[in-house]
Amino acid sequence: AHAASGRSGAFVPVNCAALPESLVEAELFGYAEGSFTGARRGGAVGLVKEADGGTLFLDEIGDMPVTLQAVLLRLLDDWTVRPIGGARAKVDVFLVSATNATLDKAILEGRFRSDLLYRLNTLEVTLPRLQDRTDFDAIVHHLLGAIDPDCEITSATIASLATRPWPGNIRELRNMLARFTLAATDGFIDEAAVGAMIGPPPHKASGSLQDIQRARVLAVHSETAGNISETARRLGISRNTVYRILEQCPARLE
Repeated sequence: AHAASGRSGAFVPVNCAALPESLVEAELFGYAEGSFTGARRGGAVGLVKEADGGTLFLDEIGDMPVTLQAVLLRLLDDWTVRPIGGARAKVDVFLVSATNATLDKAILEGRFRSDLLYRLNTLEVTLPRLQDRTDFDAIVHHLLGAIDPDCEITSATIASLATRPWPGNIRELRNMLARFTLAATDGFIDEAAVGAMIGPPPHKASGSLQDIQRARVLAVHSETAGNISETARRLGISRNTVYRILEQCPARLE
């Protein structure tokens, strides 16, 4: 999102779950020199100001303590920051947040403020689970290329990996591929080596990777009662891709 925005400022990621409650205002908004005991010489601009003209990415926002949510809500009201011991200043920030929590449930349980959700939820993008993706092979090749461009993996191995549940999604897959590269023989990852490291898949992959991907689309298409748009949304693919796959099974295209 940041790369496509055309904004010239920095991309500043923030792990909301790791923000210390006692220092959250100093971390987010900064502070002036000498504003409190232990303040750094010259002060600090704060994470929000660092993202001025760029993007502030609030990761794991569903785990942000309620007391800190009030601080964030104040920022969203007027996009003004006031460093501790300093003067107010306007900021121009593109805000992106992410969570794997169910925020509606968190609101009912009193763990997340409904007014904050309303302010954040301008545009919602739901990313499908890794096991529901139809581009699993492309993801594997992309991640592997970033980890070790000289390492290769067989199509059969990718098809086998695609049958695993991957509860940790992309992060789990990335770490697993890194393990495979360390144990690869002559820069080559095959199904036997993978099985020796992490055991057999929960069920034997049947057919090609394309067959597995087609089965996923058909399953979601059935779950959504034939709704093409909802099928595409859940899988994170285009409607045209759904149509193309369903056309290979004409009896399922309604």
